[in-house]
Amino acid sequence: MNDLISSLADDPRALPTLALVGYYIYTKLLPMSRLRTILLEIPFWIALFQLTDIGTFKVATALKIFLPLHVIWRYCRSTGREQPVDGAVFVTGADSGMGQNTTLHLAKVGYHVFAGCYSKDSFEQYADMDNVTPLVINVKDEKSVKKAADRVRKEIEGSDGEISGLFGVLQCAGISYVAPFEYIPMTMFRDQVEVNYFGYVYVAQAFLPLVKESCAKDGARRGRFCFTSSGPLPGPGVPFITSYLGAKWAGDALCQGMRVELKLRQLPIDCCMLSPGVVKPTRLAEDGQKLLEKSFESMPAEAKTEYYDMIDAFRRFQLEEPGTHVSMVGKQMERIMKHGRPYLRYFVGPDAVASTVVGCLPTGLREFLLRNTLMKHFKDCPTFIGE
Repeated sequence: MNDLISSLADDPRALPTLALVGYYIYTKLLPMSRLRTILLEIPFWIALFQLTDIGTFKVATALKIFLPLHVIWRYCRSTGREQPVDGAVFVTGADSGMGQNTTLHLAKVGYHVFAGCYSKDSFEQYADMDNVTPLVINVKDEKSVKKAADRVRKEIEGSDGEISGLFGVLQCAGISYVAPFEYIPMTMFRDQVEVNYFGYVYVAQAFLPLVKESCAKDGARRGRFCFTSSGPLPGPGVPFITSYLGAKWAGDALCQGMRVELKLRQLPIDCCMLSPGVVKPTRLAEDGQKLLEKSFESMPAEAKTEYYDMIDAFRRFQLEEPGTHVSMVGKQMERIMKHGRPYLRYFVGPDAVASTVVGCLPTGLREFLLRNTLMKHFKDCPTFIGE
């Protein structure tokens, strides 16, 4: 330490270098666009390269490697010019959970929110909110989806310009049954695919023309389609929710393909995935035990004998996880609407990020981790899956 202090005291370049480092940190704290910040930093990085070969300080080479990579990283992660809070968004699954929170949060931010609810009983929670228009939609019924899209169009056209257009379609509706693939009834399997995948398809196709028209107006902001995933790709294959994950991963492919198609058309519309981990509280978690019992009632008796203890252990792990509060979903949806050049994927909770990392691991290691996390309460689980 004494040698380091001496080298700093003896070298006239030390204080200028420290000043540049301080300025660099300061620029990162400035409330300005990423591109402008990068442009301000460049001359100081150049000066830093000239000053950093300080006596025993051997940091010049490291800086020359790190800073260009940092510039590239920041440019690639730039979200562009922030989009104004303008017009309306349409949210599915607004009865409860993530859809409800997204509706309430975006309405508070200033958007007019068309809250797509499965049941009219959910309308009451929005009765005192002037900028929320609840409407009925069954996402797995194509006619119901088209009817909802027509209703939104009429509301916007009849607002006398108060609602400038529809600029966001945020899909939060979903359903999940926990059941072993070997015995899950096809009606339950198909129901999850229809809600969690074809629901995405029906809603995106029905509302895309209206979003295109809104974004084509002079001075209009960019449009947004957001699909809610679970277990982002690449992610581990989780047992007992095969039909649910299969539909969600199909939705991921839909989002990525649609995103590129719209870019090729040079349309001012972006597609994103919201990838939450364990989110609480939601009706999906609250009603989980009821859905589990309902699942086993519609399966052969041997299904309960062979799989109930495993699935109960899986459910216990989910219930014990602290999870991320559902309010974070609404905040991430706000970011998705705000960013001018949005990312493909937005995460909710550290477990959602970890899932992507685990999905990239070698198969044996990935399954070992699943066994010691998701299935840790199953007393008869093998040390290594496959043994």
